[in-house]
Amino acid sequence: MARYSVSVMIRRPPREVFAFMDDVDRERDWQPHLREAWQEPPGPSRVGTRKSYRSHFLGKTLENTYVVKELDAGRRMVQRTTADSALDARVEIRWEEVPGGTRVTLDTTAKPRGLLRFMASSLLESSARSELESSLNRLRRRLESGEG
Repeated sequence: MARYSVSVMIRRPPREVFAFMDDVDRERDWQPHLREAWQEPPGPSRVGTRKSYRSHFLGKTLENTYVVKELDAGRRMVQRTTADSALDARVEIRWEEVPGGTRVTLDTTAKPRGLLRFMASSLLESSARSELESSLNRLRRRLESGEG
């Protein structure tokens, strides 16, 4: 099982960063590998919210559904994938107020399922970490430029 953590500092208040990241309709704005994203029920996340994603990763189309397991809005969210997802994953997102803005940290633990489990783990881990870092940097640029 791969474990990694990525962080970025964004010059915006935590409530604004959280609100932007929690809007499933805006996720493609900062996660370019996403093809589709939807959630049930609609609106702000709460414990039990299901967020489903169809994404493109290493030449494959993947589908994952995450369920919000813990939520302290604007501070911390823990999500777990459902059994029918391409990954067995746990993601913890933290929004920490720091001088000048917000530090966003994503802690991920993931194990591939299905065809992904036959790929080299080092390739999967480095590609996943690279995509997460790229997505968080894109999020930072978008929010700091006033597009969010």
